[in-house]
Amino acid sequence: MGKKFNLREFQTQLSQQLLAAATRDNTGSRLGFRVGEVSWLVSLADTEEVIPVPPIVKVPGARRWFRGVANIRGNLYAVSDFADFMGQGVTAEHTECRLLIPHHDFGVNAALLVRSALGLRNVSRYQLRDEPGAQSWVARQYSDEAGAVWCDLDFGQLLGNADFLMVEA
Repeated sequence: MGKKFNLREFQTQLSQQLLAAATRDNTGSRLGFRVGEVSWLVSLADTEEVIPVPPIVKVPGARRWFRGVANIRGNLYAVSDFADFMGQGVTAEHTECRLLIPHHDFGVNAALLVRSALGLRNVSRYQLRDEPGAQSWVARQYSDEAGAVWCDLDFGQLLGNADFLMVEA
């Protein structure tokens, strides 16, 4: 005979876990991703999701870095090759490529094509660098334990950048 299920005990445990998760300090957590040969971070609060690359429909007369539009769950998203936009060359399409989608609070149906997702990173273990980012959308830079540089993406600055918004060739 199977073990009896105690609904009250389950609800109590679930409530405690949810409360612990809500009070946990996630300020150091960032999502890591690769763009060209550069490692990037983005706040989890600024990110809606990261998905495999769906079919993209090209748009005639657009800049090379503007890949086109993709239908994601019934909504059209403008897809930009982040590496190519920054002058680092076209991102080669492969199975590790992902679309990084900013949070819907930004009010823009945009998606960034990135080389790969690297998972969660804890920047509280990284060393904050003094040098400013080369672009306005680089909020800050860090060095990890191995000395590798990580750029922290400011989605608001990128999505409001006039060059990023100007997709026609």
